[in-house]
Amino acid sequence: MHRLAQKAFAPLLGTLALGGCATNQVPESALRLEESTLEVRSIQTRKMEAPSEIAILTATIAVLQDMEFNVDRIEKSLGVISASKVSDADDSGDNAKLIFLDLLCAAGGQPGSCNYSSQARDEQHIVLTMVVLPSLERSGEFSVRVTMQRAILDTMDRILVLERIEAPEVYQEVFDNLRQALFLEVSES
Repeated sequence: MHRLAQKAFAPLLGTLALGGCATNQVPESALRLEESTLEVRSIQTRKMEAPSEIAILTATIAVLQDMEFNVDRIEKSLGVISASKVSDADDSGDNAKLIFLDLLCAAGGQPGSCNYSSQARDEQHIVLTMVVLPSLERSGEFSVRVTMQRAILDTMDRILVLERIEAPEVYQEVFDNLRQALFLEVSES
């Protein structure tokens, strides 16, 4: 019995021994960021002048609340704010198509299996994270990066779309509002 077990495990042990000798080099391309990643990062990041990191965080809270976000978490020591909001994601054109499919299905004699309208976009959940870091180049200058993701849900709370928001105008609106709020805050001091 013992010899039978040795014969059965010998090929396995040989394979493991040879596998341990293989080199595990990471391809150089795996360590480089893709061009599109760098473009998105440039859309998400701005340099801002402010009296302090706290001034930026305080102004950010006001801006996010004006933009109907709920501030979920603030980590002052790390310079991080997380916020979220839920908004309507209805698309009347898509909804009309789905209702039409339900009507066609019901007319075809299978009304119980017709539920296309449940796939209609219902709401979107947007998560925003802002990170504020002091500049290593200039005193009073900060690097501010905003990232946003969204999940679009159907009427049955199933995720239809899960994506990173990359539209430059969305980020520009946040930064424009933040600059204005910082200007007002510094002017009032």
